[in-house]
Amino acid sequence: MYNVIVAYDSTAWETDQLMRMDGDRFKEYSGGPEADQIDLKKPATLKLLESVPTLLFYEQGAKGPTADIVRYGRVSGVHGTGSDVVFRFTEEGRFSQAVLEEFSSRLDIARFERNRTHWAVKEGGIPSAMKVRLIPTYDVVFSFAGEDRAYVEKVARYLRTKGVRVFYDKDEQADLWGKDLAEHFHLVYGQSGRFCVMFISAAYVEKMWTRHERRTALARALKEFGEYILPARFDNTPVDGIRETVAYIGLQNLTPAGLGKEIFKKLGRAPG
Repeated sequence: MYNVIVAYDSTAWETDQLMRMDGDRFKEYSGGPEADQIDLKKPATLKLLESVPTLLFYEQGAKGPTADIVRYGRVSGVHGTGSDVVFRFTEEGRFSQAVLEEFSSRLDIARFERNRTHWAVKEGGIPSAMKVRLIPTYDVVFSFAGEDRAYVEKVARYLRTKGVRVFYDKDEQADLWGKDLAEHFHLVYGQSGRFCVMFISAAYVEKMWTRHERRTALARALKEFGEYILPARFDNTPVDGIRETVAYIGLQNLTPAGLGKEIFKKLGRAPG
């Protein structure tokens, strides 16, 4: 079983707070014995929705920078309130609409369903062939030179113990094995992170891979209104594309845990 949640409003899912949908659209295009058990008037049955994967996306024709994104993750806190059903969503990865189209028949998602705001509860599961196309998502991705790894690794360890999803290459070795790294890093630094912490040093500006990461991150930053690149400086080395007026955090007298706490604040969380 899995959930399919669709909206036309292209801002509906752009939040990490409560999401909502008209209760009259709940369980449209659903089927199967498990779906039949679920009832907004029976809160205990809604827990079933929280134990299965969810595909969250916008109707075809919706406008906006994330209109082509299909989010993959889990719902929680599902309950009815007034005429609405409200919930939270934790994103684990993303597909493109093209991937959804490719697997739509196996997912039992008809074309007309992708053109209507609703919440469907489907039988079966997400095909394994589709899951391998998932682009993981992270709270923060790290771009750094190998010379600065000792410091960066301590920041990554600190954040991971606090439940922050971090892209730190050493922790991704099994997943990276055999991948085209230029293509994969383009996805990671161009799509996968909420923020990119750029650890700037003299070594950072000299490396081929950090140059590729930086260019990809800058290309994304140009398309977005909010902050994406968070400079963290070991020294005052100039970096192409990063203006001197961009606020940064200096690392000369800041411990890795101290930087971790600052990242927590940027994520809108309270450090533990």
